[in-house]
Amino acid sequence: MLKTLDLFAGAGGLSWGFAQTGKFHIVAAAENNPNAQRTYLRNHGGIRMIPNVVGCNFFELSRDLGGIDIVIGGPPCQGFSNANRQKSSVVCLNNSLVKEYFRAIREIRPLAFVMENVNMLQSDVHRFYDTADDHEEIERLQIELRDDVIALSKHEIQCIDTLPLVQDREQLTEALLPEKLYTSLHTLYKNKGSEGRLKKYIEKNDISIINQIERYLADIPDSVYIQYNAIRLRAIQDSLSRAQSISSYSGHLSELIEYQKSLLTAQEIYDNGILRRFEHKANTRHTIVHVRSYSVLDYINAVLGDDYKQTGATVNARWFGVPQERLRYIRIGIRSDIAGDYEISLPQEPVDIPYLTVGEAVSDLQNCDVSYSKEEQGINYTETDLPVSEYARSLRYNGLLYNHLSTETTPEALVRFKALKEGENFHKLPKELIGSYEKPERTQNTIYLRLDSKKYSGTVVNVRKSMWIHPKLDRAITVREAARLQSFPDSFIFEGTKDSQYQQVGNAVPPLMAKAIAENVLKYLPEDVK
Repeated sequence: MLKTLDLFAGAGGLSWGFAQTGKFHIVAAAENNPNAQRTYLRNHGGIRMIPNVVGCNFFELSRDLGGIDIVIGGPPCQGFSNANRQKSSVVCLNNSLVKEYFRAIREIRPLAFVMENVNMLQSDVHRFYDTADDHEEIERLQIELRDDVIALSKHEIQCIDTLPLVQDREQLTEALLPEKLYTSLHTLYKNKGSEGRLKKYIEKNDISIINQIERYLADIPDSVYIQYNAIRLRAIQDSLSRAQSISSYSGHLSELIEYQKSLLTAQEIYDNGILRRFEHKANTRHTIVHVRSYSVLDYINAVLGDDYKQTGATVNARWFGVPQERLRYIRIGIRSDIAGDYEISLPQEPVDIPYLTVGEAVSDLQNCDVSYSKEEQGINYTETDLPVSEYARSLRYNGLLYNHLSTETTPEALVRFKALKEGENFHKLPKELIGSYEKPERTQNTIYLRLDSKKYSGTVVNVRKSMWIHPKLDRAITVREAARLQSFPDSFIFEGTKDSQYQQVGNAVPPLMAKAIAENVLKYLPEDVK
């Protein structure tokens, strides 16, 4: 049995698939989410749980466990930056998690590793930024750096030159609004296009916002950058106090949010130690940041050198009997001293893909009672004349069904559910049913999606947030039904809050896909180490 460590393990879908080959024995896992930890330990038993990969001494861990043969895992995609992206949120730059994964490879020197991530990993757009902490290593490894630009805002900040401000971190920090006040105003800003949501939010929060503004204005320095905040906050406060329409302060609110977003981006650049040069563009009146970036794959290849024979490719969960279209980038490495002379590869799309449908995955659960409480302890399958597919039969467990819980349907949602046929989504709703959405035309096709029982599903994410609808019933699909779409057996029990269970399912690697990848790795390992 190959002793295996799973990093960023989540609920344990990758581990489950590897274990099902009968060749891999999971001895340790790293996961920092408490609910996912509980799920993992309930289903995988006596393993060493590492609460955080950061700071873990992997050399000592391997020694304590009598050696680790295989390292698997999927560092979160939030670790990748994209200098060219056009999003309103601040830049997300946590480079460390992928680098922690490969630190583990260097310290353990396993026979093989498998890294799973979203398809963007091989993209030349999503890159690491050059930081003060890593710069010497990047130079030593001779990794090619590319010049990139981050715009601090989409629009000109009226009446103010932000260049001196962002160049002075102390002034920058002073100009940022308190987090709670910014969050309140940002929520107000997001709701301004939806009359119903805006009215409810103001009725509930106007006094709180007014008081937060009052406390902020009571003691602020006399600085042009802070007075920019103050002028707009006073206008917002006055309009809220008078119960005026948002149109009376919408301009002030938009300008303030745009200004604060640009400062938050600059702060995150400082917080992440990104090497930068700020510049004011006279022609556009924008402040930009010159940075340098490098390819994730260039980093991986450089940091491992010739120690591992590697390959990477995008695979689809559907190829392996999962009733779901789910593209993931998989990278495997076999230690060079055992790899032999042959080239390694990953599974290719089969000529005859097993075509499994949503109906085959969940129809046998259609008459089972649904729970709306996270305390649901398991129920008996309801025996009916509904057919049980071979796929569903392979996932059933001792006549018991766990995690068959869902979100209670609001009257508004129920009306929407009833208006949609199989395969239809939010964009098929009549106009009178989409009033609470600020920009309906920009709503994703996965929102209010009624699954088609005769087709495979799209990529399973947190289907509670997306409001995926059962193909035949006017309710959201349950945690267990989402897990069936991911190929988890019914014996695999998810722990934690209802939302956490949905999220764990959506984040997981489908076990059937994991098993296929594990069997692929086994092909390249010598018989004497298996």
